[in-house]
Amino acid sequence: MAQVIWKDIVWTGEDRELGIKELLTILKGYGPMEVLHLEKPNHYRGKISVWLDEKGIKHITLYHLEVLGQRRVGEGRRALQHLHNIFGAVHVEDPGEEIISDEKAGSIHVRQPNQESAVFWIKMFTENLVQTVEGDLMNLDENTSPRYLNELRYKFSAEPEDARKTKSLDYNSS
Repeated sequence: MAQVIWKDIVWTGEDRELGIKELLTILKGYGPMEVLHLEKPNHYRGKISVWLDEKGIKHITLYHLEVLGQRRVGEGRRALQHLHNIFGAVHVEDPGEEIISDEKAGSIHVRQPNQESAVFWIKMFTENLVQTVEGDLMNLDENTSPRYLNELRYKFSAEPEDARKTKSLDYNSS
């Protein structure tokens, strides 16, 4: 399977054999929708889809992000900033959920995200590093109210933030 290093990240296709030219075409937003694996060695790895809509706008959906290495504090934020700088708007679907399949038993198990993961995604949304978060535990988008964010913060950390300190979400609709 071909790998390409583009923008300091190692990219590979997920389901089918992609050549270097195909990978670069997809990453630059000119190819069909594909699910790709990404890894910045010793920092983070993940799984995304990249696709171009009918208006010619490139979209990225992040399905999985895992921080690697000894120094982990801040790496998730840096990874999202890097992806945001490359692609623009970053959408997150089912953050932190990992699908584990047992082929012998013929079953698939989904491990739900933990509280720490939920708090991280709420923070990344309020900091405008991700534009939407969609999953079983929460749905965040440009219509999300500060009150709902506080309810989620309380639910996952029992430390709600003062609504006056919550950043305005008007700018978060890119």
